Amino acid sequence: MTTGPTRAAVTEALLRCPAPLYARMHRQGPLVWSRPDRTWVVTGYDLARLVLRDPRFRLPGPPPESEWSENGSHAGFFQSMLLASEGERHARLRRFLGRLFTPRAVRARTVRIEAAMAALLDDAGRCPTMDGVAQISARLPVSVIGDLVGIPEGDRDEVSELCRVISRGGGVASGRPSGDDVGNALARVDDLGRLVQRWRATPDRLMPDSVLALAVDARDTSEALSDTEILANVFSLYIAGHDTSRNMLSGLLLRLATHPELLAGLSAGEVDTAAEVDRLLLGESPLTFTVRVAQEECTLEGERIRPGDMIRVMLGAANHELLTSGAQADHAGVSFGEGRHVCLGAHLARTEGRVLLEAVGRRWSGLRLAAEPAWTPHFLHRGLDSLPLEIAWRQ
Repeated sequence: MTTGPTRAAVTEALLRCPAPLYARMHRQGPLVWSRPDRTWVVTGYDLARLVLRDPRFRLPGPPPESEWSENGSHAGFFQSMLLASEGERHARLRRFLGRLFTPRAVRARTVRIEAAMAALLDDAGRCPTMDGVAQISARLPVSVIGDLVGIPEGDRDEVSELCRVISRGGGVASGRPSGDDVGNALARVDDLGRLVQRWRATPDRLMPDSVLALAVDARDTSEALSDTEILANVFSLYIAGHDTSRNMLSGLLLRLATHPELLAGLSAGEVDTAAEVDRLLLGESPLTFTVRVAQEECTLEGERIRPGDMIRVMLGAANHELLTSGAQADHAGVSFGEGRHVCLGAHLARTEGRVLLEAVGRRWSGLRLAAEPAWTPHFLHRGLDSLPLEIAWRQ
């Protein structure tokens, strides 16, 4: 008697290579109704861009019965995040935070990103083996986003754990949270709030070009953010700046380990690192989908969309269509979204990827897998849990 593959094995195979799934989706058309989820699924590249740009489709809010809803104990927390807000609040938050993410601001920060990357490689002590996730791709974003937000170095590990618990309880990490996850998250929001208040109480110790310094300087002005908005965006910037960057950096390390000619090209100065980062993002989107809710009746691809209908935009599948269409793609596709919710930190994330490639090209002469990498079990944030590497260091 033979048995089929286990569900875990199927999930692992999809995470390792989702292209067959995306190809099957495309054969069904750019827009498909998923009966089990009662959700429209967008897989076409052009349609994905349309939905992401169209104001008739908005981000979903928390369920009415949720503690995160308007009538819940932590009302306004999720609605105050840049990545979850809409309308005038979203525009105001984007204007306020956007000044820290301009190309000029990111260029000014690049020296610190390079120093953080160099420190991680120094910490490795020329060891011939390492876990690329644990020692590089999970740590560099903590340094970068901690610096940007203004989190003191001594508090960053605690903040990492707090934000991860909040993410699970809000359904950000893996979908519908359990009751225990929600309870833990609510308590951790309060803990994070006390930390933020402590940091804001000593403005002279804040980094001058950080979110917290910007918020302190804006007190008593028309631009001032509320306490809830400051807290919510400390959390959301951390999560948005850490998880997707970690997955992108892990993907770059995996590509280096499985394409030896790439490391040789980096060492010889023959690789356009910015283009290589975009190539990775297009083919291996770290965020596989995002969700919108229809605000009014409309038609997409000949299908009637009703107000309240959920629409899951498959970013990875949309990029896959672009990749396999034969069209020239010298950008990251929809990996960073599009329209009013396009990722504010896209330029910063690209810079992290470029810095990683340039640094290892200078420091490593050889790289290969020491064992099979392990993927995280969540399809939303597609990335690696571990990446065992064997490294040859330059003399």
